[in-house]
Amino acid sequence: MDQAEQVALFFRRRWPNGFSCPSCGYGAYYTISTRHLPLYECRLCGHQTSVTAGTVMAKTRTPLAKWAAAIELLASTNGVNAKRLAALIDVKHKTAWLMLRKFRQAIGEVEDAFKLQGTVHTGHLFLAPKYISSSLPHRLNSDRMHRSPLRDCILEARSWMNRLFNGVGTKYLQSYLDEFCFRWNAGASGTSLRYSWYGLCFKDAQTYFSVQAA
Repeated sequence: MDQAEQVALFFRRRWPNGFSCPSCGYGAYYTISTRHLPLYECRLCGHQTSVTAGTVMAKTRTPLAKWAAAIELLASTNGVNAKRLAALIDVKHKTAWLMLRKFRQAIGEVEDAFKLQGTVHTGHLFLAPKYISSSLPHRLNSDRMHRSPLRDCILEARSWMNRLFNGVGTKYLQSYLDEFCFRWNAGASGTSLRYSWYGLCFKDAQTYFSVQAA
């Protein structure tokens, strides 16, 4: 897929229902093709944007093809660490780490917008290098603790982080847990991970829940 095809793909992902100016919402635009990535100028207000402006890819120097490859890997696997991502899409380790960091920051912002409702049972979570221990509320009996979906989720999260990342330090723990929850929720709702990741790229374009297959 050449550069023009990549731009067309990301254009459809960002504006699945047709172009909408980020400033005024108008649907008509001029294309300015004098830059590496085309600019789209609103015919009403004159605001200029691109397929990456205002997204997790804003101001990136990483080619769109690398972002597309990263999304495919994240969607087709149970997760990938920066070292493996760097090797598979042929970028530097720092670039791969920053790409994953941007994705996880976006996940955190999206997840923060949705709060739990109703009666919520929770427990305690403790993390040390390569080790997570958990407990559920004392008022639950041992049999219910053993069969608790919360307990199963915590154990799965521990296994996932240890397997992919050899344990996680406390500095970025929440961002890794956010990714785990993002994957868990997508699976539980039957949502395609591929379109969820593309939607996440363009969350500032309000397409997180509306990205459709092209």
